[in-house]
Amino acid sequence: MSKCLNCSQAGTHPFCNLGQESRTFFESNSVRMEYPRGSVLFREGDRTSAVFVMCSGRVKVSTTSRDGRTMILRIANAGDVLGMSAALANSEYEVTAEALEPCSVRVLHLRHLTTMLQKYSDASMGAAKALAEDYRAAFDEARLMGLPASPAGRVARLILDWADDARKSSSAFITMSLTHEEVASMTATTRETVTRTLSRFRKDKIISTRGVALTILQPRALEQLSAC
Repeated sequence: MSKCLNCSQAGTHPFCNLGQESRTFFESNSVRMEYPRGSVLFREGDRTSAVFVMCSGRVKVSTTSRDGRTMILRIANAGDVLGMSAALANSEYEVTAEALEPCSVRVLHLRHLTTMLQKYSDASMGAAKALAEDYRAAFDEARLMGLPASPAGRVARLILDWADDARKSSSAFITMSLTHEEVASMTATTRETVTRTLSRFRKDKIISTRGVALTILQPRALEQLSAC
């Protein structure tokens, strides 16, 4: 089993930056799980049983309204901790987490999480930082939905946010594994609008695409659109 100390994420995220004792406890009491694309890690409304620390891959985090509409809240990446707020509140999961691509995840069950937070102060700080990152993700989603006035501006803002994530992982391009319908869910618009918008961006040579790889050719044009 691979160790957290040897991971490329070591020292860069809340639960990837633990001291030796708390890291040893975490490694000994968590279970390394591999999830294929499309697998559900947990569902909205299920009783919380564990937190999920992302080691690799990407996970779609979404919520569903009473009338069945689904909104994608964020895309979780390596280092993110999922389910922390529900675990600390000892309540149901507020969201559904689904693998967008094959993912490696460490699963820490609730009783082990409680023990770890009680025994190790750095683990408690890691939990607080994980909650802060959840808050920041919610803030970014509100900004995406509320500030750009046009659907094209919201799509442009989303692409720029993806570009920031790609730079952090030293990727030369954006991996766009979401469907147009899923992009529409993240930008409060329709699938048809997303398809037209991306087509116009390609026609105007603002972006280029090859399969799931998207490259920004004119970042300034996207910034201007997202500021409308």
